[in-house]
Amino acid sequence: MLDTNSATDAAQSPVGVWTGLMHHDDQTDSFTISFAPDGAIALRTPRSVGTGVWSAGQPGRFSYELTEIFTPAAGHSGRVQIHVEAHLEGAVYRGIGTARVYTPDGVLVHTTTSAAFTGDRLAGGQAAWHTLVSLGAPIRGRTLYPGDEGFEEACSGWLLTVEHRPAAVVVAADADDVAAAVRFAVEAGRSVAVQSTGHGKSVPADGAVFIATGELRELSVDPRAGTARIGAGLRWGEVLTAAAEHGLAPLCGSSGQVGVMGYLTGGGLPLTGRTYGFAADYVRSLDIVTADGRLRTVTPTQEPDLFWAVRGGKSNFGVVVASEIELLPLRTIYGGELYYPGEDPRHAAHVLGSYLAWAKEQPEEMSSSVTLLRFPDAPQLPEEFRGRSFAQVRVVYTGEEEQGARLVEPLRALGPEKDTCGAMPYTQITEIYQDPKNPVMTHLRSALLHELDDEAVEELVSLIDPSTPGGPFLGIELRHLGGALNRPPGRSHAVSTQGAAFHLWLRMPAGQADATRKAADEVLERLRLWDTGAMLPGFLFDHDSAPERVRRAYTEANYRRLATLKAKYDPNHLFRINHNIPPFSDGERTRS
Repeated sequence: MLDTNSATDAAQSPVGVWTGLMHHDDQTDSFTISFAPDGAIALRTPRSVGTGVWSAGQPGRFSYELTEIFTPAAGHSGRVQIHVEAHLEGAVYRGIGTARVYTPDGVLVHTTTSAAFTGDRLAGGQAAWHTLVSLGAPIRGRTLYPGDEGFEEACSGWLLTVEHRPAAVVVAADADDVAAAVRFAVEAGRSVAVQSTGHGKSVPADGAVFIATGELRELSVDPRAGTARIGAGLRWGEVLTAAAEHGLAPLCGSSGQVGVMGYLTGGGLPLTGRTYGFAADYVRSLDIVTADGRLRTVTPTQEPDLFWAVRGGKSNFGVVVASEIELLPLRTIYGGELYYPGEDPRHAAHVLGSYLAWAKEQPEEMSSSVTLLRFPDAPQLPEEFRGRSFAQVRVVYTGEEEQGARLVEPLRALGPEKDTCGAMPYTQITEIYQDPKNPVMTHLRSALLHELDDEAVEELVSLIDPSTPGGPFLGIELRHLGGALNRPPGRSHAVSTQGAAFHLWLRMPAGQADATRKAADEVLERLRLWDTGAMLPGFLFDHDSAPERVRRAYTEANYRRLATLKAKYDPNHLFRINHNIPPFSDGERTRS
C-alpha cells in the first residue's frame, strides 16, 4: 500500500499536473504527467500513454513507477517500464530513473539506467484526463482531452447553441477506433456521444467519451449497381459530386454541408421527398458499433430489427460508421425560388393562400416549401433585406423542364420580386435553399401540421407583419409533404409523417435562451389548431429533444418497438447523448 501521509503538504507533494522532459541516450522526450492524491499516476506523451503509482519518502522526496504503452501513432508497439527517484525544488521536480523497453511479447530489448527527469508544475490538482488516459493506447486516430490543441474544434460543430464538454474526444481513424472507444466508455461507466458535422446537436455531451467521425471518409460508387458506399465523415456535397460523375444522385436535403449519417439515421427528408420518399427508404446496409463494442453489418435480412431501428432512431443504438445507399438516375431537375414582398399583410396572405391552393394540385414530381421571413433592420444584413418581410417559395420538380415551367406559372403570376426557377444540374440542388455554410447561433423548433385554412394563413402572416410586436424570426418554413412521403416505404423503418400535410421548421436568432424558447412556444401555440401532435426524428433540437416530444416523433407502436430494441442492444443506456429513447422491456423501462 502506498504511503502518502507524508505528502499532505502541497509544497512537499508532487500531487498535480507536470510537464516534463526525459533525457536519455542522447535524446530528449517530452511528457505530461498527473499525480493523484491516492497515489495513482497517468502519463501522456505524443506517442504513448502510461499508468502507475507514486509514493512519498522524506519531505520533498518521492518515487514513482509506471508502465508506458506506445500508441499506434508511434509507428511501433511495445511497452516501457520506468522507475524514478525524484525530489521537489519549488515548482520543479528533478529525478534519476531507469527505463526498460520491452517488445509486445515481453522481451527486454533495451535498458537505460541513468535517465534524467525534470518537470514543471502546471496545476495543483490531478488532470481532467487522469482516469481516461488509457483510452489513448488502442486508438489509431487522436485522443484529445480538455486543454489539448484541437480539443475545442473537434467537439464543436455547425450548431453553436449547444456546447459539448466531454471528458475525452476520440477522433476516430477507422471503425476499430470507434469500437475501442465504445468498449472503454463501458468500462469507465461513461456515456458515448457521436458527431460528424454537428448539424444535429441537441444535448450537451458533458462528461462523455465523444467520438468524432469526421475522418471516416470512405466513398465509392458502383454505377452498375446504382449504389454508393459512404463513410460517416462525409457530407452530402461530396456524395453529390461523386455520384454525378456516373449520372446518379443521392436523396439529399437542403444543405451539402450536412453529414450523411446523421441525416440518414434521422430518416432524411429530401428536397425530392414527394417523389421518392424518405432517404432512409434507400439505405441498403449500415455498419454500426453497438454498446457491446461489436461492429455489425445490418441489412433487411441481417439483424433486420436493428436495421429498422437505426433508420429513424439515430444514435440511440450505436455509432454508425458506414452505409451503402441506393442512387437514382437523376442528372437534372427544375427548381429555384421565388421571393414575394411581405410587408403588406394582405398581399402576403394572398401569396401564402395561393401557394397552399397551388400545392394541393401538384403531382408527386413537384416538391415545394414556403418560408415566411421577417428581417430586423440590422446593418450586417444586405440592404435589400433590412427591416423587410418576405414570402419565399422554393420548388424542386423531377420531371421535364417544360412541364416544370408550366406548373410554376401560377406562382409567377403572383408577381415575385425575384425568380430563379429553371433547369439545373442535380449537383446544384442544395443551392436552392441557400443554407448557411458556416456555424450558426440559431434555435430550431419543428412540428407536423394538418392542411392549413384561411385562419392558419392569417396567423402565419401576422408573424411577419412589421406592424405587430414580436420577432423578428429568421424563418418559418412550411415544407409540403404527401406523395411518397406518406406511403409505406419499401424497406420498413421507424420514420413516418403520420399523415401530416406540412412540416413546420422554425428558425430563430439566438438570444437569451429562455426568451427565445418562450417566443417559439408562442408561435407553436398559435398554430396548435393545425398541429398533428407528431414530429419528425431528424428535426428534434433545443426544447424538442425533451422526452415527451421525442416520443411524439414516432407512432406509439414504433416507439414501443424502438424502446424494446433499445433494451436489447443498449440496456445500460450508453447511447443517451441524443434525442433519447430510454430502454424498455415489455413496456417497462429497464434502466434510466
